[in-house]
Amino acid sequence: MSETKSKSANWLIIGVVLIGGLIYLAYSRKNAPQPAAAAGGVEAPLLEAGNIAGRTAPTWTLPDADGKQVSLAQFAGHPVVLDFWATWCGPCAVELPWWKELQDKYRAQGLVVIGVSEDTSLADVKQYLAKNALNYQVVWDNSKLMPTYGTPFGLPTTLFINRQGKVTERAVGLEGKPDLDKAIRAIL
Repeated sequence: MSETKSKSANWLIIGVVLIGGLIYLAYSRKNAPQPAAAAGGVEAPLLEAGNIAGRTAPTWTLPDADGKQVSLAQFAGHPVVLDFWATWCGPCAVELPWWKELQDKYRAQGLVVIGVSEDTSLADVKQYLAKNALNYQVVWDNSKLMPTYGTPFGLPTTLFINRQGKVTERAVGLEGKPDLDKAIRAIL
């Protein structure tokens, strides 16, 4: 076999394994049992709970890339998309341009898109944003949201929050742009 054909075959195998792994991950997360409530009758963290529709999104204050404190409370009365992502996340990189487009499309209707970076370093977030300008708010979590929001089952994980501060939907993993658009229209 020629070297070109061998390289092509290797890339094909890598692609098949990668796609298979993503399908397995999506299927296992979607069908995994979700805790309805934590011990003692306290509600489970938002990202780890079963049915979250109608739950109030817990408030938070996190730093943006410049260190300025941003609070969910400052967007009260607005429909909010809370997108948990990371600079190293391939599916997140696919969604980020969509969030830019959707922010522009629905800005006049009050939509606020907030990217919540799950990176371990604020420097990584700054470096990424220097190369990839985003037109929406980005904050850095640094595990501060774990007590109330929990840990995302996968990235990206997106919460759609209506004007009353209630979560209407959660999307785990890469969703299609039309599905994201539909979820946004439901909170406008």
